[in-house]
Amino acid sequence: MHETTTTNRKRGRPSARTKILDATLELVGDIGVPAITLDGVAIRAGVSKGGLLYHFRFKEQLLAAANEHLVRRRVAARDAEAKRLPKGKSRRLKAYVLASVNNRAGNDQISTKLLVAGSMTAESAEPIRRYFKERFPPFVDDVGFDRAALAHAATEGLWFMDVLGLSPFTAKQRAQLVKTILSIVDGAPLTLADPDISS
Repeated sequence: MHETTTTNRKRGRPSARTKILDATLELVGDIGVPAITLDGVAIRAGVSKGGLLYHFRFKEQLLAAANEHLVRRRVAARDAEAKRLPKGKSRRLKAYVLASVNNRAGNDQISTKLLVAGSMTAESAEPIRRYFKERFPPFVDDVGFDRAALAHAATEGLWFMDVLGLSPFTAKQRAQLVKTILSIVDGAPLTLADPDISS
């Protein structure tokens, strides 16, 4: 009985470390990387400064762990999309496309602040750079280089335009573009867009 209670408590309540990492990412989204302080994170997480320092002695160490946490959230979002899709060779790539363009996990604001701060070049961003590097090869294994590369480049381009507020597409055009990307993943030949989509 005691063992079950302990397991349920661990499963039901996030650890202090997880609370700290969630709070860090929330603060990145709210105020940006340069304004992050260990004191501010401790307050947002509802832990003592000593409790935070037990897990993370330095801001750079905290940011590296927060970036790793962000990667886990992105993988979880992609896995959630995959569960909605039928099984098949294109499933992983389609799940990545949909997770990127739908932002159901709400990670885009955080990623935008990281980009704006130039944090992607910092040592703490190594988990994210590694995630980008390791994410693509499995797609090639699934659907071949041409389709994987085209879908990946188009998805990333759309994502960057969206998060930076530079997209020239209407909502209807964006939806058509996502549909086209998914059809490329499935191996469909490119077709002309609906004439009504150009305006």
